[in-house]
Parts: sequence; structure tokens; C-alpha cells
Amino acid sequence: MTEKTFIYASAPTEYIEVDGIRYAYRKSGDPGATPLVCLQHFTGTLDNWDPIIVDGLAKERQVILIDNTGVGNSEGKTPDNAQDMGKDAIKVIRALGISKCDLLGFSLGGFLAQVMVDLEPQLFRKLIIVGSAPQGAKALHSFPQLVEKAFALPPKEQYLFVFATASEKSRAKIGATLGRLFIRDEDRDKNASMEAIKAQISALTRWGTDPVTINLSKITQPVLIVQGSNDEMMDSSASIDLYKAIPNAVLVFYPDSAHGSFNQYPELFTDQANSFLNKFE
Repeated sequence: MTEKTFIYASAPTEYIEVDGIRYAYRKSGDPGATPLVCLQHFTGTLDNWDPIIVDGLAKERQVILIDNTGVGNSEGKTPDNAQDMGKDAIKVIRALGISKCDLLGFSLGGFLAQVMVDLEPQLFRKLIIVGSAPQGAKALHSFPQLVEKAFALPPKEQYLFVFATASEKSRAKIGATLGRLFIRDEDRDKNASMEAIKAQISALTRWGTDPVTINLSKITQPVLIVQGSNDEMMDSSASIDLYKAIPNAVLVFYPDSAHGSFNQYPELFTDQANSFLNKFE
């Protein structure tokens, strides 16, 4: 696949103002079917979405990707908790004129997905949660130490440390993902600021340590949960906990993969995600 085949790599960054704050977003695909709104991982921006995944999903629906408050090219102060992040994301969705959508949350975005469907269940048709965990997940208690260890590495090794396993196969596939993230060379997002990083570290840690407020058994929407076999950041078993708690959930594990499971298997993921969004009831 050549660079020119990635439609998302040239999607323009658009902006919408909500409560005096300007939010950055990109969209791809034709409107018509229920749109899919996508929320990113810790420090992730619009440029951290794998174009294979966005293009694969956008073949069958409109995909709308949003920068969280204070992250990338979105303005505002990044909240230090997932609840307020989720409230902000709902405001953006409403401001875009969306009355019903599907939601894909990756990692921290998966926390937001749980918050958002709890706050406004009528807004969401189906959810896809990738590499995430329920409130109270023990792995998140040591999240600051994991981040400190990752940040001590060179940039490429930081990415591989978090998103790949130690195997050559996993590192090669996630390395290829990293290369695709830099195909876009114009109109790129700003990197997450240190202020935003600190706020997100707080939000991730608090998701594991604050009192549990969301009753997952009350989520009635179909939910596709995707996880890697060895996700040290979230603890892979946390996705099993999600699966057991959500009544209408489907759980998929990818082999020899870590936090970047769906990036390691992008074509497989898009096939399964599209089938889930189109057919599963």
C-alpha cells in the first residue's frame, strides 16, 4: 500500500467552538450510516490514529476523530479526571449536530467511553473499547512509574515499549504502525503539552484508585472489547473483567500483542469492527 492510498493522511483538520473552547477534529468517509466517533489514548492526538484503521472503518461509515480538551490542537485546560473529559467530549459531539453515534475509545478513550455511555446512554448506539479497563483496575495504581520508565527511553523505543511485546514480530508490526503515523507531513497536531500529560496521568491513576461510580451492568448497548495478550499498561485481564460486567459484550484477544493490539492487526481489526457495527445486535 502506497502513501497516496491513505485517505486519512490528507483529511483536513477542522475546528468547532464549544463553551468558548476551540476543539480540533477530523472526519473521513461519507455521512449516511451512524457516525463513529473516536477518542484517543494517553498523550494521543489526531496524528496517532493508524491510517489503515481509519480508512478501513471509513469505507462503511463516517469516522469523526476528536482531540481531547487541551490535547493536540484542541484548546482548553485538560481535566485531571475521566468524568470531566467525558463530559467535554459529549459537548463536542452535540455541537457537531450528532444525535446518535457509535463510539470507539482506545485506552484512556475507553475510560471516556464508559463515562459517556453512563452519562447519556441515549446518545450511543454501539461501543468499541480497545486496550482499556474498568474503574478500579489495579494495574493503573502504578501507571506513573510505567510512564516514567517509558519516558526514559528514546522516542521510538518509548512507542515500542508501550505498544509492542518483546517479540521481533510484534516490534516489527508496531514499528510499521509508527512509520504510518508520520506519512502525514502537513497540518499536523501539536504534541501533548507537559500540562496535559500531567493531567492525563492523574486521570489514568484516579481511574484505578478513586471510588467506582459506573455500574457496567447497566450498559445495554452492544460493546466490542479488543485487547492484546500482554498489555502491561492496562493488564490484559482487565478486559475480561469488562466483558463479564457488560451484559451485551463481545471480547476479542489478539495474540502476541500489547497495548497496541489493534495497531498490530489493523486489517483484522477493521474487518471485525465493521462486522460488529453493521451486524451485531
